[in-house]
Amino acid sequence: MVPTKKILLLSCRSPFLDDSKVYCPLANLYLKSYLNTHLPEIEVVVGDDEYDINNLSTIEPYDAVGISIMTPQRHEALALANAIKQRWPDKTLIAGGPHVKHYCHEMMQDTSFDYLVPLDGERALARILTRRATERIVTDTLTRDEILSQPRPDRVSDNAVEVLKRYHYFLGEREATTMITARGCPERCTFCEDAMTNVRWSSLDSIKAQLLDISRLGYRGVYIFDDLFAISLHKIRPICEELRKLDLMYRCNAQARYFTKQGEDMAHLLSDTGCYEIAFGAESGSQQILDNVQKRCSVQQNYQTVEYAKKYGIIVKAFILIGLPGENWNTLYETEDFIKNSGCDDFQCAVYMPFKGTQIRTSIDNGHTIDLKIVPKGPDGEITGAYGIKESNSSYEVATRELSGEDLHAFREHLIMKYKPKSHRTKWKDQDKFFDVAHTTSSVAR
Repeated sequence: MVPTKKILLLSCRSPFLDDSKVYCPLANLYLKSYLNTHLPEIEVVVGDDEYDINNLSTIEPYDAVGISIMTPQRHEALALANAIKQRWPDKTLIAGGPHVKHYCHEMMQDTSFDYLVPLDGERALARILTRRATERIVTDTLTRDEILSQPRPDRVSDNAVEVLKRYHYFLGEREATTMITARGCPERCTFCEDAMTNVRWSSLDSIKAQLLDISRLGYRGVYIFDDLFAISLHKIRPICEELRKLDLMYRCNAQARYFTKQGEDMAHLLSDTGCYEIAFGAESGSQQILDNVQKRCSVQQNYQTVEYAKKYGIIVKAFILIGLPGENWNTLYETEDFIKNSGCDDFQCAVYMPFKGTQIRTSIDNGHTIDLKIVPKGPDGEITGAYGIKESNSSYEVATRELSGEDLHAFREHLIMKYKPKSHRTKWKDQDKFFDVAHTTSSVAR
């Protein structure tokens, strides 16, 4: 491998999505900023998914290429890596992202990638580029204190601004972008790969600087992409006040137990500081299912979350996940009751995909008794890994004792076609003569 003077950080293409230009590549902007600070002699360029496997001339100038991969992108990532290696065997190829974290053993079987980074990429990438990495798998997790001192993601260089402007996300009529204030999630949900991961907050000074960067770029809104932002009044109040000062409308993620812990106070704070929408994982309208997956909240708290938020004028989107362990017709109808009666403005309905890295998948792989089985459709014998695919479709690769994949398919179609959620508008728009087709020309809040 040649010495690294120039590295390209790529986001892998998502061929299963209708629009991959919604959420900007934040992880690579963080990596760029870190490398610019600690290795200024190396030129760092952030790309996105606008590459052509059949014409890789844009990759030729780089000594190293880092590719961020989610599990649904794994085949695309390997095809890209193989094409690069065949043409330039001496280029250093580095894989990172969620797929590497949870499927590292499988990725070891392919020799196209020289290095695999399953955890935080900042220091690991610096070690690779300076030839201090002695193993193929490079792990170097940042502590909570170290996260506080990390440079904020690059939103000011010409390269970063050019990339950011290719992505289009809206809150209402306002053009918006995305940011994170903390990494990790303290919850124990057995269906989630991020469960019980250390919550590591950025410093308030860093968050203030990021919000100023966002405002100076002309954005008037921001989606705070943390797994769980609305977690503590004390923790988020200073951030919310900064959002209000800059007149940045925002969307954030919530969890019912935290959101309702102090009555309506959380909803009141968010509303007063410009929160346009909250999105929260209601998952199911069945207490049995919530308990099965250790959601640690009640169906009543899910209803209260919608009630409190809407009382203060906040739009509410619920994430619904069907096909969890123990799902049956009765629990599905309880979920339909929640959609029908809670008053939520929108919902996104997915069928569960048991990724590796989740407690549910571990239980299945270890042969434990669990009312869920995998029916994979992937060519490699693995689930496809996509919760949602083009035209608001999904893949149905699980079954319970009572419900087949076909049953889950039929019920999801029923929910979408009957209640017409905005998140699945491409499914039902042609059936609604009042649908505004102009909405399909931009990526509105989803």
